[in-house]
Amino acid sequence: MDIGGKPMMKRLGSLHRTLLGKILLIPLAFLITLYILLFTPLGNRFIAPLSEKVLSSVMSTPISLHEFVLTHNRFHFILQDDKANTLSMQGGFSLLTLRLYAHYRFECFHEGGINPLSAPFKTDGAMSGGISAFDIHGNADIFDGNLLYQTQLHRFKPGNIYVKLNNIRYRSMLQMLDYPSNTDTRLFGEIDLRGLDIRDVRGSLRLNTTTRKFVSTPIAEDDNSSFDLKDLLADENGKIRPFTIRMSLEASMDNIGILEQFVGIHLGNSADINGTLEGDETRLHLHLHSSAAKSDTVFKLTLSDLEPDHLSLDVRHADVSELFSLFALPAPLKGVADVSGDFNASKGDIFLAIQKGSTLPDVLKKEYQITQPPIRFSADISAVLTPEGVHYKGSLTSDLQRLKIDSTTTHDQMLRDLLKSLH
Repeated sequence: MDIGGKPMMKRLGSLHRTLLGKILLIPLAFLITLYILLFTPLGNRFIAPLSEKVLSSVMSTPISLHEFVLTHNRFHFILQDDKANTLSMQGGFSLLTLRLYAHYRFECFHEGGINPLSAPFKTDGAMSGGISAFDIHGNADIFDGNLLYQTQLHRFKPGNIYVKLNNIRYRSMLQMLDYPSNTDTRLFGEIDLRGLDIRDVRGSLRLNTTTRKFVSTPIAEDDNSSFDLKDLLADENGKIRPFTIRMSLEASMDNIGILEQFVGIHLGNSADINGTLEGDETRLHLHLHSSAAKSDTVFKLTLSDLEPDHLSLDVRHADVSELFSLFALPAPLKGVADVSGDFNASKGDIFLAIQKGSTLPDVLKKEYQITQPPIRFSADISAVLTPEGVHYKGSLTSDLQRLKIDSTTTHDQMLRDLLKSLH
């Protein structure tokens, strides 16, 4: 055996001189060199400055690596920008199975740099998985409140997202958006969306607000650009990829005035909403129900090709005084109102009926400079909206006189006729 083994050892010793030996040794040498460059302290010291340059270029801000350790199955690093915002991460990975797990901590207390928001925040959590499914979960302290979040990526595309909001300061959010606000409102809620990657979205959105203080602020001027759902959902080529959606919606707000900066008019009073959003890119249906102003209200909106096509409104037994309060207006009347409306792109019809109505002389004198005794009344008013104008018809019966409005074509004339009857 010894005699037979010597030729074998001799052939192995001279293998590197043969063409086959050179072909085998080249990738082996490359792997050894790569291992030394990547997974040893010497290699880490060589790679760290290169990594800083790459990260600085990708993030468009100066990056410093304070710690950098990489082995064949573990890693750890701490990076910081020139604003002292910090990201640290440590964990392990497998090159054979292409799986990774890690714990992370992101602290951004200054604007700019690697901070993606113009507000301070910190977050920590864990991530694990591979290409087919990668899970990220954690919690964040932001806007003086807390976010709990979970997301799952499918081939690096968001598949499922869950976010829980707790005690989020609404005023801080609006400051980040450059909207004025004077309120102590706090937000609570949950967002749960699934099937984003396959564009078959199922989920729910629930939001509650608590407000003890709200002071209306001037409506901020916008750039006159309207919201376009098509632009929001279009891909980088401007095309709308097919999708389906079915979501439940719930919201309860102590004061809807917190929405005034987004709708462009002053609002007030409390409101609750629940409903559904379902359909696809060709036809979407939004169906909402509310008991605002002590009413039974149903709101339906249909979008065809992501543009408003039809809207209907049905309000039953609403408190008239609270209807004025919804629009942050002093109520000169009280009573019970029914409102119905039906609108499309070219025409709209609306009908208002007030029963058990009565005027409030103190409010009329203070807010509208009208002096009169209390008047009990009932009224029926209908309006047709067309591109050419608005046409009113209606009648009013009071304990003073009767009034009929027939084809009045302007708001001013209709209001003058109505006020004459009450004066």
